[in-house]
Parts: sequence; structure tokens; C-alpha cells
Amino acid sequence: MMKVTSGQVMDEATRAALASGRAEPALGLLIDSLMQMRGISELAGEAVAGAALETETPAELSPDALARVFAAIDKGGTQRRASEYGELIKLPPVLMDAILAAETKTGWSGAGPGVRKLKLGLDGEARAEIIRIDAGVAIPWHTHKGQELTLCLVGGFSDGRGSYGPGDVSLADPSVRHQPKADDDGACFVLAVTDAGLKFEGLLGAIQKLTGG
Repeated sequence: MMKVTSGQVMDEATRAALASGRAEPALGLLIDSLMQMRGISELAGEAVAGAALETETPAELSPDALARVFAAIDKGGTQRRASEYGELIKLPPVLMDAILAAETKTGWSGAGPGVRKLKLGLDGEARAEIIRIDAGVAIPWHTHKGQELTLCLVGGFSDGRGSYGPGDVSLADPSVRHQPKADDDGACFVLAVTDAGLKFEGLLGAIQKLTGG
């Protein structure tokens, strides 16, 4: 795992995919949230998108594209309700909208002692979820079936390879074995995007195999 900058996460291929709408919604949400957390201006984002679009083959809009735009405008005019966790109030609006929708639809679930998760239920093959880890609690040891991008939202965590705070992104692949642990001074919230899930060790790993997880 390594700490990366927004530029490293959003390479030319990714920028082009985001600009043309071909990127996984989960990845798009992470990139949008990262840019807002790091204060990258909308103007800069538009410049990136415009440059990327010049390299793309034109594609037809989906039949419901206009309806989705108007729905987004209507949604923006309504008052946002509070999340279950007050610590999330300062997160980027695009991420808060996804969190509030998921809280309404499915809600948070337990993922082990001191750990809760909220599946965002986005379209696409990649999975996006918010993970909350109590202060001082560690996620069980695990490796990765594929790629994992983790954006630290609130608080901080470390895994023996580095320490991460709000706006930091960590990368992991099948070669990485680690045990992320929340800092002792407060709960940690992260946005995790995975394309193939995790492989846990020990008892949890045995249960995972038995259940086909």
C-alpha cells in the first residue's frame, strides 16, 4: 500500500473515462470526493474533462439523461437531512448524497467488533462502501483479490506501511497483506472502492470460504 496524490490516482486514461462517462461510478465518486477534499477547483476539473473529451469518440446520451439532470437539479434544491454520524457533515456534497441515499435504502451494518460499513449500492462492477472503524480498532489481517482504493474521509488510520489522514488515498493489490488500524484519538471513516473484494485470514477467512465470500 502507498500514499498517492490525486494526479497519480487520476491518470490520463482515468480522466478520459470520467469525462466520457465510461468510468465505474464508484471510481468516479472517489475521484470527485478527492478533488473536493483537496480543494481542486471546478474550473480545473472542467479543464481536465475538456482536454480528455477531445481524445474520446462521441457517444449518444442515454435515453434518461435529461431526466436525470432535472432530478439532480430538483434534489439540489431540497434541504439535506442529517446523517446517522455527525462527523460526516463536512464531507463533499456528492459523497453525502450517496451516503444519505444508502442510509435510507439499506442502512449501516456490523462488520466485526468496532467496525461498521455502509454499502453505497452504485451501478457498475466496482463496489463502493463507507467503513467506520472505532478509535484504536484494527481491521483483521487480509490480502486482496484485486485492486482496492481507500480514501480517508474523517480521522486517520495506519497499516504499518504508512499513516493516512483526510484526503489521503491508499492503493492495494493482491501483493499487499495488511491490517489497517484506526488512530487512537477518534473513529475513522473511509471510502473504499474494490473491484474483487478482500481475502481475510484466520477464523474470518475460514468463514469467508465456507460462505463463498
